[in-house]
Amino acid sequence: MEADAFVIDIPLRSGYEAAGHGLSRRRGVIVALSDAGLTGWGEFVELPGYSPETTETALASLAGSPVTHSNPMAVSARRTAELDLEAKTRGVSLAALLGASPGPVAAGAVVARFGDVAATLSEAAERVAEGYRKLKIKIGPGFDLEPLAELRNRYPDLALAADANGAYRPGEVPSGLDEVDLLYLEQPYRPETGWEAFARLRTNLSTPICLDESITTLPTLRSAIAAAACDAVNVKPARLVGLRAAVEIHDLAVDAGLGLVVGGLLETGIGRAASAALARLPGFTFPADLSASGRYWDRDLTTPEWELVDGTLEVMDRPGIGVEVDADYLDEIAESRHSLPH
Repeated sequence: MEADAFVIDIPLRSGYEAAGHGLSRRRGVIVALSDAGLTGWGEFVELPGYSPETTETALASLAGSPVTHSNPMAVSARRTAELDLEAKTRGVSLAALLGASPGPVAAGAVVARFGDVAATLSEAAERVAEGYRKLKIKIGPGFDLEPLAELRNRYPDLALAADANGAYRPGEVPSGLDEVDLLYLEQPYRPETGWEAFARLRTNLSTPICLDESITTLPTLRSAIAAAACDAVNVKPARLVGLRAAVEIHDLAVDAGLGLVVGGLLETGIGRAASAALARLPGFTFPADLSASGRYWDRDLTTPEWELVDGTLEVMDRPGIGVEVDADYLDEIAESRHSLPH
């Protein structure tokens, strides 16, 4: 088996502004595992403000070098490549390997124009015109009720969610959010905030509370359930150290009666393919935070590119992730290539 890591730097089609950080380009690592003429693919995304992992620490972790903190998202990239290769070796889709089936995934777009109401409304209008079934708006103190209320006024039937990425402190979330009729409010407090604060917010708001960064393992989800701290969970395989762990989170959440949504991390078509396969599991009843290739990239790393059709992305009935990697473009945007331990 050959194992390689490609360090990439790819320009975003438009800026990304959430509470506390903004991006115009996105770095990361593409993992390729090759054996018997087949290649499995995985992707690590460097996302400042969401994770302390960087491209450098991810690469060091993948290479087996000492690092100063854990790198679950890097490990997830390797594990995804392993599962993709396994699925291709078996001749089945990645969705089937996870216990699901190919088919359509209801898609949602994230609007990250924090602090700019006009830009938020303008981009939201573009996404609605493109056919997205759900919009999730990045919010935080001082930027919440105004854009959300205006969006609800303009689109009374739109599935609308809000994501604070932990920007509020206990007691700061405005009760007026209940008037906006949100699908859910995602991660209102920082992950280190005690479960009691989340549970108290649930009693004060009728808006469902969805946890993202707070849920990193099965034990943390069990604790949140026991504390009645949430109504739903945003499942990102990278945060959970891989797709298998994400399936376990799905199963526990379903047993507990929680809602589920598959989240995105500005992945190229490689990472999006893995998340879309996961989103085919039956517990993911909310539209996924997964967009078409053209949402973020002028040119994606996969062919065919992911396209929005009737508000959905189609998980293909093909071996592995179901799409091919554009090797020429990967070579073009790769800053460097590294051999990894088997």
